Amino acid sequence: MKRNTIQKHIIMETLREMNCHASAGMVYEEINRQYPTISKATVYRVLTEAAEAGELLRLRFAETDDRFDITLPPHAHITCRCCGAVQDVTFKTPWNPIENLADNAGFTPERYHIELIGLCPACNSLKKAE
Repeated sequence: MKRNTIQKHIIMETLREMNCHASAGMVYEEINRQYPTISKATVYRVLTEAAEAGELLRLRFAETDDRFDITLPPHAHITCRCCGAVQDVTFKTPWNPIENLADNAGFTPERYHIELIGLCPACNSLKKAE
C-alpha cells in the first residue's frame, strides 16, 4: 500500500484546484511557485501512480501532452487544436459508445476514450479577428 505523503496531498489538491485537465508539467509549474522543494520527478511519479490506482484519469491525446482528469465517470473531451486547452464534453442525451457498438470484431470493450478536436472560444475569436 502506498503512503499518503504530504507531497501527494499537495499535488492532488493542486490538480483539483487547477480544474483544467492539467499536464504533469502544468501541475509542477503551479506547485513550484509555492513549494520549490517538490521536484518535477515527484509530480510526474505521483500523478502516474494515482492514475494507475484509479484515483484520476490519464488522458492520452494525439496533439498535446498527456493530461490528468479528476472526473472519473466515463466522459469525452474536446481539445483546442491551437492552444491545447481540454474540456469535458457533455451530450444532450445519455450516450455510451460501448453499448452502441455495431460490430466489435470479437473484442470485449472495457472503456472508451473519445477526443473531439476543434477551437476553444478564445482561439475561435482570434481566428475570426484575422
